[in-house]
Amino acid sequence: MKKQHIIGSLIVIILAGILTPSIAAAFVSIDTSGASPQTTGSIIINGQPAIADAGTYQQIEERILKATVRFYIETWVVNAGDAGYDIDYSSGHGTVKDGRYLVTHNHFNVPLSIRPRDGEPELYTTLILANSRGEILYKGPLSDFELAWEDPETVVIAHQDDGFFEELGFESADFKEWSSVPLEAGMEVAQVDWDGTTTRVDWATVQEVSVHDGTPRLVLADDVTIGASGGGIFWQGVHIANNWRQVQQFDGSGTLINAVTTVALNSAEVGDG
Repeated sequence: MKKQHIIGSLIVIILAGILTPSIAAAFVSIDTSGASPQTTGSIIINGQPAIADAGTYQQIEERILKATVRFYIETWVVNAGDAGYDIDYSSGHGTVKDGRYLVTHNHFNVPLSIRPRDGEPELYTTLILANSRGEILYKGPLSDFELAWEDPETVVIAHQDDGFFEELGFESADFKEWSSVPLEAGMEVAQVDWDGTTTRVDWATVQEVSVHDGTPRLVLADDVTIGASGGGIFWQGVHIANNWRQVQQFDGSGTLINAVTTVALNSAEVGDG
């Protein structure tokens, strides 16, 4: 999507997962008045080989989808003698690494390590895993997973069994730490998105490579659908980042004039760990 300069426009930031009151409260209004976006420690690295042909694009997309997981996390509570009922829900996408790990975003509605305390009702948290077509392949307790690594905008969870995701039919993607990839504005990357039913791969243009509050990230000229959070960003088929948030810009009449996605680049621990 092309950049446009509008005086007094509205910027809306959307975490690309489930829209909750806590997330809605984070929406902000900013007067852009022709000002350029400010970044911290901008980094441009030259050189990005072109992908050869349409057949190569298709092969890359197929590999990405085979390594992409759609997940749903449900938390419900049971009081003594009472039936259970849902208390929270979260969802997103992630990418399989080394057969055991799932790399995704970190803005869940449901804590990954929720535990009941003495005197409180019993809490249960269930993880549901589906493939890119929406076929449910697993439903089980979140306690079968552990938090393997966490960055400011990325988490890695691990199943207790090696090869868990491969047994479900997923393949593992290749990963790289962000500074080992020749990133620059204008290059093209593959981005996982969905239509609410089927997961797909889009090709997005990089608008900006920068570091913000210590986190390296890209701004992509493509907006994603709510629920695509955690979906992978791939450079020549290699995972380098995950969808983190969407930024929408509206004019004075409320018409959408620009939408981009901010994605969190892989740290050394995520990319090479």
